[in-house]
Amino acid sequence: MTLIRTHSSNHPNPLGRTTSTTYERRSLDRAVNLSDAHCRQPLTPSQIEIVERFPELFHEARNQSQSELEEAFLTAFLRLAGEPMHQDASRYMLSYSASSAITMVVSYCARAGKRVALIEPVFDNISSILRRENVELVPLLEQDCTVEDLPAAMARLDPAVVWLVSPNNPTGWTLSEPGFRTLVQCCVDRRCTLVLDSSFRFFSPLPSGWSQYEVLEESGVSYIVLEDTGKTWSTSEMKVGLTVCSPDMYADMYRLHDDLLQSVSPFHLRVLTEFIEDSSKHGIEHSILPSVLENRAILRSILADGGLEFVTESRSPVSVDWLRLPEGLECENFVHEAIWEGVHVLPGTNFFWNQPERGRKFVRVALARDPQLMSEGAQLLRDTAVRLAAKDA
Repeated sequence: MTLIRTHSSNHPNPLGRTTSTTYERRSLDRAVNLSDAHCRQPLTPSQIEIVERFPELFHEARNQSQSELEEAFLTAFLRLAGEPMHQDASRYMLSYSASSAITMVVSYCARAGKRVALIEPVFDNISSILRRENVELVPLLEQDCTVEDLPAAMARLDPAVVWLVSPNNPTGWTLSEPGFRTLVQCCVDRRCTLVLDSSFRFFSPLPSGWSQYEVLEESGVSYIVLEDTGKTWSTSEMKVGLTVCSPDMYADMYRLHDDLLQSVSPFHLRVLTEFIEDSSKHGIEHSILPSVLENRAILRSILADGGLEFVTESRSPVSVDWLRLPEGLECENFVHEAIWEGVHVLPGTNFFWNQPERGRKFVRVALARDPQLMSEGAQLLRDTAVRLAAKDA
């Protein structure tokens, strides 16, 4: 494999700062892309069989109604998630990506003049879109999202909307059942709308004995849940974002969704339903997690003596690793030097949208990749760390 070395992109960001999405876009034609968290891992044998049936699936999709395809997709998705399906299917709104759904929710916050408490750290496109629409933002620190500390944090921040990502990208932090119930009750008590992004849910063990959606429905809280397929199945950017809302939010969200698109691709729905049902048949441990777990082990083995410290655990419920750099290194310089070596990762500063300096010691590495590519990338990251440490010695 030939590595492409580069110091900068030919298309600089006109905003004057390098967002995580810009870093990711620059990596798409590079040899070792460990930057974006989109699923790019090898297909399993049964998934390859699905791909070989694409012509058949294409014609099947043309012969089914949109509502039939959507119902089959939703039924398969929620069954795999271990969640019940609402009787009112109109409360499930499908879009082409999670980013499209985020934009829709941000429009609601902007139009209603809502003050949003957004978790930190988190992937920076959420804060970027909120700020673009001039939504007032306050930081809700990840360490404050506990049963003990959340009520006081909510009282201090006084938000109209609480926006969390669980499991969280990049750290893998996840709401426990007591934490989830506390969060929901705080939102009910303070009449807040809860926005919950669950895009990484299938890398986390299924909740045992409880259901997020049942807790939400029984509480009467105003809520919007964002789901996604793009982080989970390696379908070459064929993906669907799913927005689920409480009854009181439906009119506002439907209007925004109606402005966004008529419907998602019938072919995409048909293909994704097959992939989801395949994961139900073979199990998440055999269809979704193998490459991520293997790559996490590869990364830890190769970087064992490179001076980088793993913050995420070996069974972290996200398909990324969050690493602390050795003393004396900062993430922007490390990422720049790693790109020169031929491997792309993301700097930690971008995830701390309110206090970027808190992320200067961190980088994020994507794991949903071919293990051979991960081996090459991990070695290049180690070489970068060793070379920079020697320079500073």
